[in-house]
Amino acid sequence: MFRPCRLTRAVLFLFLAVLAFSPACADQLVNQDTQAGAGAAKYGLSGAGVIVAILDRGLDYRHPDFRNPDGSTRIRWMLDMSGQQNCNADGAGTPAPVEYSQAQIDTALAGGHPVPERDAVGHGTVTTGLAAGNGSALPGTAQYAGLAPKADLIIVKLTSEGAPAHGTQPAEAPFQGCIQQALTWLDGKVTQLGEPVVALIDSGTQWGPIDGTSAVSRGIDSVFGADRPGRIFVLPSGDEGGLHNHAGGAYSGAAATTVPITRSSSETTEMQLWYTGSVPAEITLSFDDGTSVGPIGPGDRVENQDGVTIIQYDPGQEPYPWTSTDGDRAVYFQITGHSGAGELTIQGTGSGTGRYDFYGDVVGPNLTPVDSFARDLAPGRLTDYASTRSAIVAGASVVRTSWIDVNGAPESLTGQGPVGGLWIQSSGGPTRDGRLNGVDVVTPGENSFAAYATDSYWATFKFNEIAGGGGWYGRHGATSAAAPIAVGAVALMLELDPKLTGAQARTILHETSRTDSFTGRTPNANWGYGKLDVLAALDAVARIAGPTAIPSASALAFPETRVGAKSAARTLALTNTGVATLAIRSIAVSGGFTQSNTCGAKLAAGKTCGISVVFKPAANGVHDGVLTLEDSAPDSPQKVTLGGTATAAIESERQGPAGESQ
Repeated sequence: MFRPCRLTRAVLFLFLAVLAFSPACADQLVNQDTQAGAGAAKYGLSGAGVIVAILDRGLDYRHPDFRNPDGSTRIRWMLDMSGQQNCNADGAGTPAPVEYSQAQIDTALAGGHPVPERDAVGHGTVTTGLAAGNGSALPGTAQYAGLAPKADLIIVKLTSEGAPAHGTQPAEAPFQGCIQQALTWLDGKVTQLGEPVVALIDSGTQWGPIDGTSAVSRGIDSVFGADRPGRIFVLPSGDEGGLHNHAGGAYSGAAATTVPITRSSSETTEMQLWYTGSVPAEITLSFDDGTSVGPIGPGDRVENQDGVTIIQYDPGQEPYPWTSTDGDRAVYFQITGHSGAGELTIQGTGSGTGRYDFYGDVVGPNLTPVDSFARDLAPGRLTDYASTRSAIVAGASVVRTSWIDVNGAPESLTGQGPVGGLWIQSSGGPTRDGRLNGVDVVTPGENSFAAYATDSYWATFKFNEIAGGGGWYGRHGATSAAAPIAVGAVALMLELDPKLTGAQARTILHETSRTDSFTGRTPNANWGYGKLDVLAALDAVARIAGPTAIPSASALAFPETRVGAKSAARTLALTNTGVATLAIRSIAVSGGFTQSNTCGAKLAAGKTCGISVVFKPAANGVHDGVLTLEDSAPDSPQKVTLGGTATAAIESERQGPAGESQ
């Protein structure tokens, strides 16, 4: 009866065609839009030494994109929560999840006992691919790689909307794993590995208090606090932007407040109402067919009366993961039948005025609400997860509008927004507690391409697989595709500064996001602070904790040296006091000086190399030169001034015995 959690993007969305693709550039379009490739190249980054944790619908662990060059897995740990339901107050449920280690996965890949975990839907594999696939399914090219191709992976199969039997694969029943149990497990594994981590739950809908107080939000905050170094959480904003499924307004005890409802079909749907806890109310749901259920007062319920269930929870008594600490009241509705018009009535039972927010269900291939509102529409379509205070929230823009599929057929999708514009259903703020800019940044997720689970349900739709991808790569879309792009960007930021906090990362993304004619003036409710610019974000990280190039002196002076001779070498120490590897592009001198060095192309964090400079003048007089260091430090190039005087013969050679002139 009670559905504890809802999914962002129904599997049926794949009946929608994919957006633009050109075999020549593949998902370099994402790199071009975000400048991710330029940023990674500038600082020599790949996600190495960083954990990318994906909590989604599972992973095709056999896919080459999640394996090292020697064939071993990049997955450090995997947790399969398949079949879980009915989480208890502590956030745990049955059946118990199954854990798989890196060694077990490697054994399976080598032909040993198989690991029974799978991505039946296909959502989890392409999500992971966008964040951290390495593109190796097509040797010699990384055109389908994610932003952090060398990151370590932790995978949690947390949820599934279900998948029908297809090919040789059996059907998978829908389930929702217990999120707190997953977060507690993830906390332990990250601590054990001792690496910075960026995590993502790629799921969610308008189902919960949407104010940062749900059990899920509080669980994320406890494990990934905004000020906790090296732990950052990312979430999609949601896929319900622009839909008529959120009504809101004021109510009181003076007169009844009514909210008209239109049901487009008789199928079973669920709705929820949240209202001010200090102003109790009675709730009635009625339809034009003569059915009326209620009034239902605080703490009361009616189940399956004429196909209608209404449960009104007292504050803090909502089932997991609805359970909130905000003091407001929640009402759960389940409706079967009654297609057509209806009405919700809210009648306060005492003095005072309160605020209500009423949310309709979202079903079907186009994610349209069965239960919609013709008036009293309220702003804000964020998921409950996206209201989490410590999380970075990503919306979706459109990166393509046409492509060539794996069978060579041209495909296209229109009506989802222009290339560069906001995806039509990308959710925006505010949160229910009034935070306007619930979105932090927008990434080009609609529609992007990455690793596909070859045995998944999604892979049966060949129009979603890419020409030139060999069946290994296909389409992802909506904010479910936007969020992993943000995850990959944050992984690069953490590689540059492993102690970066979520609060710091959010501020950097805000300050470095770019704006254009599509975003308008930012910040705003739909675009947040604008479009993701990975290069600019990495430059900002480098300024606070990236690699440094610190010469041991700002100037070197050489003694007088005879023309054609050379001085003794003066040695300069170059130290990288930063937290990331320094890429050294060139070391050059001018003005009659030469150099040799032990630095090489890279200088690891905390290491020092030596540069020897020799003065070798070719003409008389004062010589001024410069030692120029070109590298990946934010203040590149660094310059050291060089100075020396050349003479035809040094003074001692012009003197005879006892100092007499010759």
